[in-house]
Formats: sequence, structure tokens, C-alpha cells
Amino acid sequence: MRRLPRIGAVTWWRELVRRTRARVAPFLAEALDLIRPAGRRAPEIVVVAGVVVSVLLGLVLVGAARNDAHIDAAQGAAVAEVLEGGSRPHVYVRFTTVEGAVLTPEKGVFYPRGLEPGQLVEVEYDRTDPELVRVAGRTWTEGLVPVLLGLLALWAVVGPSAWLLARARRRRREAALAAARWRNEVAASDEREDGEPEMAGAAPR
Repeated sequence: MRRLPRIGAVTWWRELVRRTRARVAPFLAEALDLIRPAGRRAPEIVVVAGVVVSVLLGLVLVGAARNDAHIDAAQGAAVAEVLEGGSRPHVYVRFTTVEGAVLTPEKGVFYPRGLEPGQLVEVEYDRTDPELVRVAGRTWTEGLVPVLLGLLALWAVVGPSAWLLARARRRRREAALAAARWRNEVAASDEREDGEPEMAGAAPR
């Protein structure tokens, strides 16, 4: 097999790289055009993302309170066995309802903090929908502290990040305005110099 001369091989690779760049450049330009507007609004995007996550965390508490309300409206009580194979947030239990049905709710038991496999625990469930089951004596307030801590950590990051991004954007705008003023002043100065008559060297009549 004949080997390409070293110079020829280098030229071939350079040509390949040049063609690849030429093909990729339009796609990169389009991607930058799409990203650039978002980058200019980065502080707002960060704040909106923080608000969305905060709302989702709030909805978690609302959902838990709603489940508790359903259980309280038609409450049944039982002793459940904690099963193997579960892990937070899904810890599975098996219990027998007052009607004699043996159930293992697919969603697991609510508020499973501290439960271990094989443990027997008192549970409360919704008799109209036994899939809703919680550890007896626990309510949605169990999740209040974790959610508040999560919100605190979230905004400890989002707040300073949005402020830093806004400050950087403001400085870029100020720099751009200063550069524009400087260019305008230079252009005006050049126009004044071009419009002045050349008096030096003029011969008197």
C-alpha cells in the first residue's frame, strides 16, 4: 500500500477541516442566534425557573394535604408490615382492610420516615380508596420543614445568581453606550475638522 507524502497528507487534513468548518458554521450561527436572546434575558430566566420550582414544591404540599383530607373523610385503621425492596419516597407496606382485603398500595405509604423492612406500623387509609395510606399520626406537615429548607437553599442560589447576571448585563449595556458615545464624539469631531476652511498658507490679496 502506497503511503501519501507527509506534506500531501497534512494538506488533505487541512482541507478536510476547512470543509467541515464551512458545513458546521451555518448551524452554529443559527444556534447562537437562538441562544443569544435567551442569554440577554438570563436574570429573568433564572428567576422564572426559581419561581417554577417553588410552585412545584408548594404543589407537593398541597397534594399531600389533599390526600390527608381524603383519608380523614373516610378513615380506616390497620397494622401494616413494611416490605423489602422499597426506598424513599416509595416505602411499601402490606395491610388488611376492615373488609378483609389484603393490599399493597402501588404508591407506597405516605410519610415513611424511619420505617425499616419487617417493621409493623399502624397506618390510616382512605376506605373509599385504600391506595391512599399514611403512617398513623403523621400529616402533610411532615414535609413542611424539608420543603422550606429546599426553598431556602433554592433562593440562596437563585437570588445572588440573578443579581450577578443583572449586574453583568447592566455593565455590558453601560460599556456599549459609552463606546457608542465615544464613536459619536469622534465622528462629530471629524466632521467639524473637515468643515473648517484651511486658513494656513492662504495668500493675501
